Amino acid sequence: GSGIATVELAKFGCHVVALEPGAKLAEIAKKQTENFKNVDVQVGTFEDFQSPTKFDAVLAFTAFHWLTEGEKYSKVLDLLKDSGSLVLVWNSFFQSDSPATRAVNQAYVEFLPDIYPDESVVAEVNQGVLAKLNGREQDVVKNPQVYTIGLRKYLSTYHYDRETYPKLLNTFPKIVEVDEDRRQKFLTHIAEIVEKYGQISVPVLTTLIICKKRSSFLKLISKK
Repeated sequence: GSGIATVELAKFGCHVVALEPGAKLAEIAKKQTENFKNVDVQVGTFEDFQSPTKFDAVLAFTAFHWLTEGEKYSKVLDLLKDSGSLVLVWNSFFQSDSPATRAVNQAYVEFLPDIYPDESVVAEVNQGVLAKLNGREQDVVKNPQVYTIGLRKYLSTYHYDRETYPKLLNTFPKIVEVDEDRRQKFLTHIAEIVEKYGQISVPVLTTLIICKKRSSFLKLISKK
């Protein structure tokens, strides 16, 4: 991504190799981390990344589900030290049942009917988000190559104004794929909605999963 999490990791002083397949985002990440000599931003995919170095941790921030199924765990294990950890973070964006949210859902249908043909019902949207998150968790927990040693959740509420909320929506895949003119008209209308209500509140559930190589974990147990 743009290096937001990378900056926070770099502050700990550890050496960070950051992978980003998009050249433009990688440039932003390089700019964000230019004051950190311990950060190496590389353009490329995780699947194609090669390194003779074994790492203490492989971290994915809202990205692990994009990786090739069946190969991603083997790739992680190849890159990790025996004592290393796989650390996964997901931010799941829910909807609050507020007038601002309902107005935004109406705007989806009005401006993007081919993508959102029906007005969203908040309860159904939240059920869908939770189901998607649960599927991701189960994919990790049930994988025979790793063992989950930690799973924590942090629920918070983010408040967005007319400037920041359209920027958030402009990171969502379905929105990004819309042609420029129609997307800008939609985002302008969203900004007007948020301005009308002062702000829009978004409940966000952050999920943290920490895993070890299953074989290494079993060796550790046997030594106790």
